[in-house]
Amino acid sequence: MDLFVEHYMNVTVTSRGDATSIFPFCTTGEHPTQMVPFSARKFGAPFAVGANRNQPVWVDIYVPETATPGEYCGLFKVMAGDMPLAEVKVVLTVWNFTLPHVTHFRSFLYTSPENLQWAHRLGTNRDTPEWIAMEDAYFQMAHQHRLNFHPSQHDDMVKEIGRRYLKYYDGSGFTNRVGKGVGQNVVCMTPKTGDEMAFKQTCVDIVKLYEDKKMTALLFAYIMDEPHTPEDFATSKQRCQWAHQAVGNNKLNTFIATPQWQSYAPGDVNIYAETKVADIPKVLERGDTVWAFHGGYAAGAYLDSPGFGGRSIAWMNWKMNLGGWQYWNCCYYVDREMRSHREGKKWVCNFTDDMIDREPEKYLEKLWDDPMNIDESRKKDYPLSDAIRINGDGLLFYPGYDVGIQGPIASFAMKSLRRGVQDYEYLWLLREAGRSAEIRLIVDGQCPAPKKWNEDVESWDNARLALAKLLNYSQ
Repeated sequence: MDLFVEHYMNVTVTSRGDATSIFPFCTTGEHPTQMVPFSARKFGAPFAVGANRNQPVWVDIYVPETATPGEYCGLFKVMAGDMPLAEVKVVLTVWNFTLPHVTHFRSFLYTSPENLQWAHRLGTNRDTPEWIAMEDAYFQMAHQHRLNFHPSQHDDMVKEIGRRYLKYYDGSGFTNRVGKGVGQNVVCMTPKTGDEMAFKQTCVDIVKLYEDKKMTALLFAYIMDEPHTPEDFATSKQRCQWAHQAVGNNKLNTFIATPQWQSYAPGDVNIYAETKVADIPKVLERGDTVWAFHGGYAAGAYLDSPGFGGRSIAWMNWKMNLGGWQYWNCCYYVDREMRSHREGKKWVCNFTDDMIDREPEKYLEKLWDDPMNIDESRKKDYPLSDAIRINGDGLLFYPGYDVGIQGPIASFAMKSLRRGVQDYEYLWLLREAGRSAEIRLIVDGQCPAPKKWNEDVESWDNARLALAKLLNYSQ
């Protein structure tokens, strides 16, 4: 057996209180997008490496906050059974600063509960210990990557936030390493739709819970996703106004994903997503906030994105003075949106949730065999030339069920995002130290303009090195 060992091991930039990555790529076996743990029953270790094949392995190292600054050396031994094949020296330099416990980059990673239910064969009762433990594993993994996993939609989110999910907002649910004791930095609670009285009462209940529990996360209500018709815009505008009438303009932010910001008066919608680049200054000028959406005006967090794709989202957020990043789904395991047919003016799914409940294997995407989990050409009679077809869209987490892991598996996109969010904290620390002019030059070098980024892969680590040097000298 031939083994090709690439020496990517010199890590020169790392800060205390966070994880650093040794290898710049992840794969085990034939699956280069999932971080399959060595303990996995399938695709885990030991694994075969064919002749003339390269086999990278991803390693995360958490640097304790108490670590003394300086250079640390170690050794990786590559073995084939009992036979040593190679030794690779690791050099890790720890700098004289610590990243904040609090994450300043805001993210909103949504998924529906059905995705976890089907992928992990959990059944429909979401109050079982198995269900709660699985959901917790997703929260924990997201938090360790400085991201926010959103509670799956329930019939009464106000009740569930106060009962089931409060620990993720007051920080008591996070007891390990990154962000220990610190809650998520956004909380979404959406009022029940219905008549004006019921809607307004839910708004009051949301704010009361938020204040009673002394939450500090950014609070918003997701009013409507991508309104299209005149009726949609009228309804969503009315709901925004009801929310502000019920609790005031500064307590419950309204959030709508639409590029049609002109359909609303200033202040109706506090947070927009899907805003066109040319319109962003106009929206900000009138006092509203813009969040990045999906690709983040950057290289994106998709399977086919470059290695710095997720990282570029955080940098572009800083560059464009955006409020955060929304991802439409982080666990898109069944392509319900695209497996559909037209009935009148609407696309209707070809199967029901009950059908998937009974036979999830029949409908789950074959994530370990085919990277394309979202494919608009699956719509009946939809023209292929117009179809959206994306590898790995909505897949920050992979379900571990099929490889014998009782929990989620991180994707390469998630690791890339974490690098970006760590970079964001470097930028935040430098701004607090009064170094805005210097960091602006570095940011402009990586993100010259919206939807334009530095294609030189080494430049991203060099940019972090430049930030680290500024921080190290600012101490």
